Amino acid sequence: MTKLESNPRLATHGVGRVFDTTRVLDDVSIEVFAGEIVGLIGENGAGKSTLMDIMCGVLEPTDGVVRIDGDDVELGTLIDGAERGIFRVFQEQSLIGRVSVAVNLCLGAEERFSTAGVFRASKARAHARTLLDDLGLDYDVDRAVGDYSFGERQLLEIARAVSLSRIFQTSHPVILMDEPTAALSGGELAIFFDLLVRLREAGTAFVFVSHRLPELLEHSDRLYVLKDGAVVDEVPPTTTEAQLHRLMVGRERADDVYQKSRQAGPSSVVRLTAAGVTAPGLQPTDLQVRAGEIVGVGGLLGSGKNQLAAALFGAADSAGSVAIDGVDVGRSVSSRVKARMGYIPLHRHAEGASLGLSIAENINEVRLGTQPGLGIRRHSRETAEARTWADRLRVRMRSVDQRVRTLSGGNQQKVVFAKWLSQGAEVIVANNPTRGVDAGAKEEIYQLLRDLTADGAAVVLVSDDLLELIGLSDRILVMHDGAVTGEIPSPKGQPASEEAVVALMV
Repeated sequence: MTKLESNPRLATHGVGRVFDTTRVLDDVSIEVFAGEIVGLIGENGAGKSTLMDIMCGVLEPTDGVVRIDGDDVELGTLIDGAERGIFRVFQEQSLIGRVSVAVNLCLGAEERFSTAGVFRASKARAHARTLLDDLGLDYDVDRAVGDYSFGERQLLEIARAVSLSRIFQTSHPVILMDEPTAALSGGELAIFFDLLVRLREAGTAFVFVSHRLPELLEHSDRLYVLKDGAVVDEVPPTTTEAQLHRLMVGRERADDVYQKSRQAGPSSVVRLTAAGVTAPGLQPTDLQVRAGEIVGVGGLLGSGKNQLAAALFGAADSAGSVAIDGVDVGRSVSSRVKARMGYIPLHRHAEGASLGLSIAENINEVRLGTQPGLGIRRHSRETAEARTWADRLRVRMRSVDQRVRTLSGGNQQKVVFAKWLSQGAEVIVANNPTRGVDAGAKEEIYQLLRDLTADGAAVVLVSDDLLELIGLSDRILVMHDGAVTGEIPSPKGQPASEEAVVALMV
């Protein structure tokens, strides 16, 4: 463990938080020293994001105190936190897509780049160029952030936190990161962790939330485990994944976590047929998925797997034909929805859930959007329908009137599933459905997919998690350069080998 100072740079003492009548944090005390990476782990809904909101000034604690360099402080806003050297990287990206990289790197401190109330773009550009050069990141400071990929924007979120630390002249900043790697893979991950190590060696401290247990154990100096809003243990990085899982969820991790034993195999009935489906980055692709079957799709970054998922659901830039139960469903999204296709997108915050709406509004969204004419809305019916599906999928909530943005990531993903299942979707295209989801919620989603196929649904599963892909799929399509390069069976008794799948990917 690297500690550059004897006193914690950031600490909470007895911190609690109550929303309405629900206590979501209870007597939480943690310490973060300069020059160390502190892992923070727990199930979705354990209180991780709420704790970080309190530490950076987004929320005030109901009880307890936040301490910076040993002094009790009151943080009322993000800027209050930033001025004291505490910076936040949110799970929901906070950059503004339509403005330049340079302007985004100055957000929250625009007055530092203004003269007589006029923002000096040249000064911001100079600052951004120097910063990005120092960090080893290759971005055009004049280019709009929205022109970059989701993963590239995530790296810019880290750069923005470092930018603010320099603007506010913080010697030993603390950066709070909520699932920063969820959207990263391959080379982007390597860049991220290289950046993390270099900043840490210079004295930056990190609080690192991730549901990827191996990377938490590899890169953290120590870890706090939260359960039901309380710290249940502080553990070293020598802790095993199984031990972490037991602390998080209060039970041993299932041996058959992917429920491979329930894999019955496909029937003879073809539910989904795609012919010549194409899009930018995707060559004409054919596939069939049978009732009761999960067809996995794997590949490296840029392989075309994400484009295939979007094209199957009728993305605007796609072409080709799609049939469900032998009937052509047309090319639009609405026609595929009417044919009982559901879509779990890669980025649930941007495409899957309407964060500002309630759980009930989200779950009823598909039906209301396809209702002919004006229709007559019955609030009681919508509420009852939402409650039924939220209970069935075990959404942790106060009520179905709760805004989706206040839910944890795993519970948000369950709401996305409920939105489609409540409308009777029988063909599901799921793009990384467990991304940013904790171990307990993953197991629940795996069970849900098994339940769906047991009832005759057909599932296309795109996943960056190789073990998940092998464990859930009946067969795996491997993509490279926008085309399917091979198919590997993965039956219950003889699952595909990692080596065989990777060999086709590269």
